[in-house]
Amino acid sequence: MRTYRREVGPLAYAAPGVILLVAGSAALLLAGALVLGFRGLAPAVSGPLAEIVRMVGQAAAVVACVGIGAVIAAAAVHVLTPDRAKIRHKVRRALCHPAHGNPLHLQEGELLPSIKCKETRPGVYDLTISAGAVTVETIAGAASAISSALNGRYIRYAVTQMDTGVAFDRVTFRIEDVLADRSLTFEKVEDMRPRGPTKLQVQAGTEIDLTTSGSMLVAGKTRSGKTTGIIAILLQALQCGRDEYGSEVIIIDPKRAELSRLPYVVALDEDGEARGILDALKRFSDTIVTRQAVLNNLSEQVGDAVKWWDAGMHPSFLFVDEFVSLKSIFPAKPAKDDPDYCLAAFDGIIKRIVTMGASAGCYVIISIAEASVQEGGLPAMLRSAMSTRILFRPTRSEGLLMWDKTKLDTMPERVYGPGDAWFSSTDGEHDAVSYVHFPVMRFKVYAELGRLLTLYYADSPAEAPPPPCET
Repeated sequence: MRTYRREVGPLAYAAPGVILLVAGSAALLLAGALVLGFRGLAPAVSGPLAEIVRMVGQAAAVVACVGIGAVIAAAAVHVLTPDRAKIRHKVRRALCHPAHGNPLHLQEGELLPSIKCKETRPGVYDLTISAGAVTVETIAGAASAISSALNGRYIRYAVTQMDTGVAFDRVTFRIEDVLADRSLTFEKVEDMRPRGPTKLQVQAGTEIDLTTSGSMLVAGKTRSGKTTGIIAILLQALQCGRDEYGSEVIIIDPKRAELSRLPYVVALDEDGEARGILDALKRFSDTIVTRQAVLNNLSEQVGDAVKWWDAGMHPSFLFVDEFVSLKSIFPAKPAKDDPDYCLAAFDGIIKRIVTMGASAGCYVIISIAEASVQEGGLPAMLRSAMSTRILFRPTRSEGLLMWDKTKLDTMPERVYGPGDAWFSSTDGEHDAVSYVHFPVMRFKVYAELGRLLTLYYADSPAEAPPPPCET
């Protein structure tokens, strides 16, 4: 059926297995009726009528065989039909059968949209609906109807992401098990060792690809798991080891809290000023210039662009905790005897690192409270430049401070716990906002962070972990 009809049978748009099962069941019922008629008439008739009764018995046997065959075929079709085809049939029936409320608002005789479903990875499906007689806006509005159509063994599945085609000719829905626990649990820090210096794990099936993403903006209220989640990223980067091109992992803690007790962490000066922090930022900025010069020289030698990971570099990270609090420490106007110590100098260095660092493998992780995203604490230019965004213990109102409204239309409102987050990254795979849970670390997190920082900056290269290999 290619056009919409208000008057259709109950089996319209049903899956082939369902049709076979209904046909087989009907055949068995008919065979049962014929058998009853045969057994009731056989003793009471004779002569020519006996031949008719005998034919009824034969017909009952034939119909019974057909019914049994149809039921067996239905079972075989159900078992052999891939999940993507079953999901497609469920969605097609929910959108096109009038008994389901006509969520696409189709009119009599209008062409039905084309529906395709493919499995992108185990348990994750992309459902593409092509716009025909309906607009992409109408199709996008049917996300909840699609989630409701997934019943039976797919009751745990729902639409988690939505992407409209560039030509406004289709809408692709990401469907996955929203109740599945994909979080990673690590009993010791060595288990967090990444496969290579460019991939940092977030959860099963989700990684931050440093070759295609940039600096990170991390927001969340107190006790949301924000700092622990960032530490999970840094523990992986530290185990890549330091390269020969001056890679750094600099942590800045303006609160003088737990992080400030660790080695190589930069905190406020004894007088409460942030001159030491500003010097650390300048040092990190200088490494970008040095590393980029190395890459430029290599590019001239080979006659083509050489990326930092191709040159054997490891990523450098600058983690600025409580960014807004740190900004408030710098004076708005510089003193005459120290013209470089001011808010403008701080902002200038941060902007330079964020906009220029990724090409040299240097990334900034800025941690802020969600309420400060638009309160003047984080400049709009920086917010736009941070290509990886993470919001811990998210709510929709908070998410609107970091993403466009259209990107949050499919995100469910529910109660989130520590470590739960909304995540997006411009790596071509996680551009849409999705739910993630950061790793669960069952070891002394701060102690291991301090130990790895010590090994990272150890004078003897033998004491540092060997560089990982890509697999």
